[in-house]
Amino acid sequence: MPGFKVAMCTGNPGKFRTAQEHLAPWGIEVEQVALDLDEIQTTSVAEIARHKARQAFEVLRRPLFVEDSGFYIEEFGGWPGPMVKQALEAFGPAGLTHLADLTEKRTCRFASAAVYADTDGALHTFADDSRKPGTIAPAPDRGTGPRAWSDLWSIFVPEGATSTLSALPPTEQDRIFAEWRGESVVAALGAWLAEAETERR
Repeated sequence: MPGFKVAMCTGNPGKFRTAQEHLAPWGIEVEQVALDLDEIQTTSVAEIARHKARQAFEVLRRPLFVEDSGFYIEEFGGWPGPMVKQALEAFGPAGLTHLADLTEKRTCRFASAAVYADTDGALHTFADDSRKPGTIAPAPDRGTGPRAWSDLWSIFVPEGATSTLSALPPTEQDRIFAEWRGESVVAALGAWLAEAETERR
């Protein structure tokens, strides 16, 4: 889809770079637009992303997408979920590891949703809440990971790994990132946009 451009509404440069990587196979150009958007209080990342996408379209009046994610600790009923930013601000990564001491299995998972607003403002949702679970480390582990743009990477141990995502060797990180790209809601959006553009032509 050479020449296709879409705005991504985020203030997170790491999230933006990841979206660029995930949309690159379809030749989709991404423009980062930082907007001050309200975030509703709900456990559904899809509902939050839809709410933000509606707000963003009212401002930009052009195609855009919003991606939102959550971090779910299974034995806490999914908490903090989409409120993980507030949890990190309150407790920090070390605080979350201490809270995980109260659980039996320390099981956690990520979930994400991307919502695209088309030229008419109609919303299209791409959600994934079935990503492989991992565990919370006993303590934060600051590794040398080149793309660790979230503090969660210092405490998240992927399934089958023996150290946190940020501390894994580069080759193992690359394997996990490649797997995540295959499950990415942004990549699913890219595939859908490419198919829609082909049908339009």
